[in-house]
Amino acid sequence: MDPDANNQKFPFEEYCAKTFKEIHDSSDLTAWETQFGEVPRYLDDPEYVFGSLAQDYGLPFSPAVQRNFFRFDKISAYWESTEEGSELVGEFQLNHVYSRRLMSHTWEGTDDWERNLYKELRIFDNTPRTGSGRMAGLRASPGTTDPEIWFFDMRQGAMEMELDYGTYLDTLMVTKGAIGWQYLFCDAGFGDSGFTPIVGGLKEMLDVFPRLFPDHDYSDLKARFRERA
Repeated sequence: MDPDANNQKFPFEEYCAKTFKEIHDSSDLTAWETQFGEVPRYLDDPEYVFGSLAQDYGLPFSPAVQRNFFRFDKISAYWESTEEGSELVGEFQLNHVYSRRLMSHTWEGTDDWERNLYKELRIFDNTPRTGSGRMAGLRASPGTTDPEIWFFDMRQGAMEMELDYGTYLDTLMVTKGAIGWQYLFCDAGFGDSGFTPIVGGLKEMLDVFPRLFPDHDYSDLKARFRERA
């Protein structure tokens, strides 16, 4: 379903559509997937969704969270650089904010702290096509208005990110989901020998994307990369 098919406009959906167009219009990227999923019954109404989250789950999400509402069960993209030998690849699969897929459904955790954490993390972004096992979750315990954002990989477990939900989504659109961009907002990751391809891809992204997408600002991401690399 195309977001423009509905007369009611949702700003984040329009932002995603613009991002998809940027990917497709770039001769430097091959777009394997840019897709809006289905609109779940009853979950196309923000007032109903956020009212239900507050009443049924004790999650009175703030306007900062609500302004990024989208109707689709998932919004996904998968692309690769056309440059031979490039390590630059991107993927994301955003899930509806009402999704009740918890991290604990996928990973049990190794101790009580992890097990309790994973019961609170609602997965909202993951990478099923590249199979990297990386995903992001909202830490949303009862009473939460502005959830913490955590990033998970199989090597290092869950890491709290230095951003909020809106900034995560904004950065996802700017990076087009370049694999590993989330590490720029985490303490862990860089320095591990197994992390070398990720560093290479991020460096390439920060070298190339300012030319490909001049309407976006990459200065903060470049500064974060210099601090960590």
